[in-house]
Amino acid sequence: MIITLVGIPLLVLMSFLWYWIAIFERQYTSYFLGIDIKPVKNKVSKQKTLWKKIVMHWKQPITWKSLAYLFIKFPLGIVSFVALVTMISVSVSFIATPIAYYFLRNVEGFTFMVINGVSIIPQAWQLVFIGIIGVFFLFLSMHILNGLAYVSGLLAKVLLGEPGKKRKKG
Repeated sequence: MIITLVGIPLLVLMSFLWYWIAIFERQYTSYFLGIDIKPVKNKVSKQKTLWKKIVMHWKQPITWKSLAYLFIKFPLGIVSFVALVTMISVSVSFIATPIAYYFLRNVEGFTFMVINGVSIIPQAWQLVFIGIIGVFFLFLSMHILNGLAYVSGLLAKVLLGEPGKKRKKG
């Protein structure tokens, strides 16, 4: 009985909660990415009784699209975060390589980029070249991250926005 008395009301509450989270995500995406996402018309508020509101809420496609959006958004967010951290840290480390070498070259007992006793970058022009590669990779990283944000915005527009009107042929 406890599953019925607690579980079902909790499920109903969660369905409204994921819908409200999706509304927040739609507004957040629309504001920060500049993508126009038209809100879906909600028919729940027109109902008189609580039971009819719950039934109407569960009948609306936006309720289930919101849940699907949140399930898709989670792995997409993880991929975006990993890409952000990886690409930015690699770019910044490449850019900082000549600066680090300049300040650490005369430190006693410190060897810079040595593997098995062999110096990988023995000359200063190579360090500058790595720094330049880091700058280019930083710009490339920004474009890739903007692309991931754009994909996330399109996903929000498709799943959380009002479906477009289909044109008649002819």
